[in-house]
Amino acid sequence: MSRHLFKVNLPSLFAISVRPILFGMSDIPSPTLPMGDENRHLFCQMAVEIPLQELIEDAVKAGWEETEVLTAIIEVADNLMLAAGSNAELEALLHALKRKLE
Repeated sequence: MSRHLFKVNLPSLFAISVRPILFGMSDIPSPTLPMGDENRHLFCQMAVEIPLQELIEDAVKAGWEETEVLTAIIEVADNLMLAAGSNAELEALLHALKRKLE
């Protein structure tokens, strides 16, 4: 897998200066199973596992403890899932409202 680097400037919580951090991104293969296939989620896990391990390694090299990184990933994933659920609920409400107005 090839790695692509991009630079993100993050302000330090303890200083006014901005520190650049390079993140490595690996290519993630496209799904090979159709939606609804009982094994699709397993293939997705396998597709993101190596890039996720690389992200964890990069964060540990930057000075974070592995448990901090894993906790942060879980919390970010949880927040993204909550946001996706909220977006789906909003879409359903807007769709219902649109049907009522027609």
